[in-house]
Amino acid sequence: MSLGVAFSITSTLGTTPISSISYALALITGIDIGITTFIFNAALILMQFLILRSKFHKKRLLQLINCVLFGYFTDVALYLVSFVPFEQTIPFYILYLVISILLIAFGIFVYMPANIAPLPGEGCVEAIAVVTNWRFSTIKIGFDASMVAIALVMCALWYSNVFGAVYIGTIISAFMVGFTLRQINNIYAYITGHEVNPVNNP
Repeated sequence: MSLGVAFSITSTLGTTPISSISYALALITGIDIGITTFIFNAALILMQFLILRSKFHKKRLLQLINCVLFGYFTDVALYLVSFVPFEQTIPFYILYLVISILLIAFGIFVYMPANIAPLPGEGCVEAIAVVTNWRFSTIKIGFDASMVAIALVMCALWYSNVFGAVYIGTIISAFMVGFTLRQINNIYAYITGHEVNPVNNP
């Protein structure tokens, strides 16, 4: 997923929705994106507590470890992707965006059912799914769209470029990550006969 974020940033089409607010904070404050990623994800853990209340299990606090690791590996991934050939042409923009969407959707598909400690963004989506019984992938689309809107407003108010963190690729990702996750799950169900449920009810 860190590689997915790195590919989205390098594509120059806008970062992924879940990292758009972290990236906007980094642009506005000049703070390293690894640090802003940790701050934002810690806030998402608090949001989960407010959503779940008595259903909030202490195990979810393990997400704090993910906050640190995800922030660190985002920086590492940006360094690694800098060595991948990239040209300022439309085919490369699109290719990097597609790679980003696939990596993030597949990452969610792999780690959410493990029920250990999701990344706080997916933890929030899962928390909403628990209290509403709505489909995870559907909530994921709405949640990502909300992150995009907030990042857009932040850049409009406090950054020199309203599209600093959010651009066309971010909007596409907001809708396509959840859709791609659903298709990966459908393919897995078709091959194995078992559908993976990313929502872990308490």
